[in-house]
Formats: sequence, C-alpha cells, structure tokens
Amino acid sequence: MGGMNMWRRLPPAHGDPASELAAGAAMLAGLTTTPQPAIRWYAAASQPALVIGSGQKLSEVDQAALANAGTTLHRRASGGTAVLFVPGFLMQDIALPIDHPLALPDVSESYRWLGEVWQATLAHFGVQADLITIAAARSDRASLDPLVARACFGGWSPYELLVAGRKLVGFAQVRRREGLLFQVGVYTHWPGAQLAALLAISESERRLLVERLAERVTDLVTVCTNPPDLASLAAAFAVALCQRYDVTITPSDWTAAELVAMAAAQNRFAPLG
Repeated sequence: MGGMNMWRRLPPAHGDPASELAAGAAMLAGLTTTPQPAIRWYAAASQPALVIGSGQKLSEVDQAALANAGTTLHRRASGGTAVLFVPGFLMQDIALPIDHPLALPDVSESYRWLGEVWQATLAHFGVQADLITIAAARSDRASLDPLVARACFGGWSPYELLVAGRKLVGFAQVRRREGLLFQVGVYTHWPGAQLAALLAISESERRLLVERLAERVTDLVTVCTNPPDLASLAAAFAVALCQRYDVTITPSDWTAAELVAMAAAQNRFAPLG
C-alpha cells in the first residue's frame, strides 16, 4: 500500500453532535492539504440527540417529544434514517484519500475491508460476527417493513456486522471529490424504546417498532461478557488493521486547515428547530 499504510489517529472525543459531525467533515476537507488516511474515535455526550439522514423528512420526527425529552435534532451528511446519540454509543470515522487502494469506486464493495477488520476486532472480544453480503442487504431492503426502516439500525447494508442474526455494527459513507469518509457506530446499550418515542408515529406503531427493532438489533452488553469501551475497541481495531493491511496508526493533532474546516462546518450540523 506504499505511503498509504501510515494512518493518523486524531484525538478521541465525547462532544456534542454538531461538533462531532463537523469533525467528520473536517477530516474529509483535510485530505486536500494532508492526503493521508485519518481515523478518529468518539462517543456520544450525556445530552441525547437525534441525528437524521441527509434526505430524511423532518415530518418523521415528533418535535414535541424531542422538546419534552430535552433532545436536540441534527441532520448528518450521510444517508439513512434516524440514529440516536446517547451515552454508550461508540463511533468511528475514517477518512481515505480518493486514490487510496481501499477507496473503491463501488459504494457497496468499498465497505468490505471495513467489515472484515471489524469482524476481526470483535473476535478479539470473543464475539463471532457475520458480514452481511450484498445480496442479503438487497433482499432485506426490498422486504423491509417501512416502520422498521424509520430507524437506521433497523435496516441492513453490505458488510455490516450481525451477531446471531441481529445487527451490532452499522456503517455509513460520505463521498466527496477529495476522498471517502466512513462512519461506524455500535451501541453499548441499544436504546430502541428511547428512539421510537421520538418518531412521529402512533402509540401502537411505537410499541410494534420497539418489538421489531429488538428482534433485529443487538448491543455490546448482550454479546460480550465484558463489553469493550472506546479505548479497547480502538486498540483492537488497530491490531486487526495492522495484521490485515500492514497499517501503522500514529497519534496526530488536527491540522490548522482541519480546524478551520471544522469551525466552518459547525453551523451545517447545528440543532434544527
């Protein structure tokens, strides 16, 4: 992989959603001046936030329920539907230059390496996870209950991770001229009822959604005897990435250009309302 096997590890964070989403955008923008792969790990802050997909309608969210729950609403740059940021939601961003060997032009296939490294990462903690094939993801999408589709973790995407048939690790992707941003999320505790309470659906639909999501989604507490924290996941992922791709990850600060881009992107991800 030549010079592409040295990756920067940006500082971990537990910030508000607007800042964390802006940081992802800054990683992409930073590839223009620092064309080196970068990785960062972060966790949701104590203030809950609902983050909807780039094309999701505001009408799908119950604004009164958000206000009553003290939950902010944000829109991310990647697609999909609602994701709830709560304590214990662990996340990873990876930015790859457009000419990187792992930045494949095919959107679905570009997730394969990431799924395989996460599979090895989870195995480090005794978790046997299965990759979702492209065919299985397409079949699931074609038959997915529209109610379940309201929650991003309710659906399957290629190379995401299942444990005993239930989704544990979710992926998203942003593609720009300068490169690709992979976004990964895994829940320590799955907040299905909390998420369903914020959507604009009837009470009967809400109960049904919680039940159906429980059948399709799992979390670290359920699959691990000793659930890993953010630092443990980061360390295991680094080992798996090195073993598979001979990648060395070294600590790095944000560059001046990235900090400028982060500040500029802050308003784009500010609370909606």
